[in-house]
Amino acid sequence: MGAAVSALKSSKDGEDDKRRLFLVIADDTPDALMRVLGVANVQQTRLRALSAQPDGAGLSIRLELDDQGDERAQILAARLSACPSVRGVGFGWR
Repeated sequence: MGAAVSALKSSKDGEDDKRRLFLVIADDTPDALMRVLGVANVQQTRLRALSAQPDGAGLSIRLELDDQGDERAQILAARLSACPSVRGVGFGWR
């Protein structure tokens, strides 16, 4: 019985590792990163990794979040797109 519980736990752990990657291109303004993080916070996402760096005249922001399903990912992408200073948003699996 211990082996069955162990196998079940392993498959459940694999589900917990699902993550969404969001790539956001924004204007390089002092508040762009905080605006993007504010949207993610309001949507109650769990941030797992973050990187931001200047990219030409803009700012490239990479957010890695725990997966909350397709519908939640689409809602977050739409809200990020509506955020002031955001030029574009893309998302997929990590």
